[in-house]
Amino acid sequence: MRGGGGVTSQAAYNEKYAKGYGVRYPEGHIIRFYERILKYELGLTSGKVFDFGCGNGTHAEYFQSKGFEVYGVDIIKEAIAQAQGIMGERAKLIEPNQSVANLFDTQFDLVFANQSLYYLDNANLRRQVDELYSMTRKGGICFFTMMSRQNGYGKCITKELENGLSEVTLSGRLNEQSYIRFVNDESELKAIFAPFKTLYIGEYRAFDLYEPYNSEGSSHHYMFIGQKE
Repeated sequence: MRGGGGVTSQAAYNEKYAKGYGVRYPEGHIIRFYERILKYELGLTSGKVFDFGCGNGTHAEYFQSKGFEVYGVDIIKEAIAQAQGIMGERAKLIEPNQSVANLFDTQFDLVFANQSLYYLDNANLRRQVDELYSMTRKGGICFFTMMSRQNGYGKCITKELENGLSEVTLSGRLNEQSYIRFVNDESELKAIFAPFKTLYIGEYRAFDLYEPYNSEGSSHHYMFIGQKE
């Protein structure tokens, strides 16, 4: 899901997904989250999952392979077309900043947003977290990731906006403009995802390059794992 760039960004990502964009295998931090936290620590190995920003459905397919029933949304038409091959009608196309609170007539054991929430400005991020909380059953789990200012995108900021987003202008391989809601530290992360009770705070760096300076840099993201009490 890419939320900051409007119609032009959506058209660009439609084209990218049509050409094979998007992860094709579950990412390492997602596998570790399932094996170490959901399965081992929490004993959660089945139930309903809501994937906010599901992309082409790769992570939905992973959770389905573990015994979960997965529902997903994304704003990219081509991504949802691919995700529907995995989830069927449980994968739905939405508009940017659309409410999803009543999209599915069920509550979820796990609400999941991997690299999607940080495209929302402060007001829409707050609303979306509150909606996700309302969609989670009592005792249910959340897994969210947010981009930190340690990420290489941080050195490409060209403007700070009043709504909490930062304009990021990328050159080289990525060559695009995006809008990111960066997180500064762990305390801010916890504040964003209240009223979920914090269970675990973590981070991941899938691939880091620090030199030369014009490289893409760190891929640092925070992870928040919480519970609805």
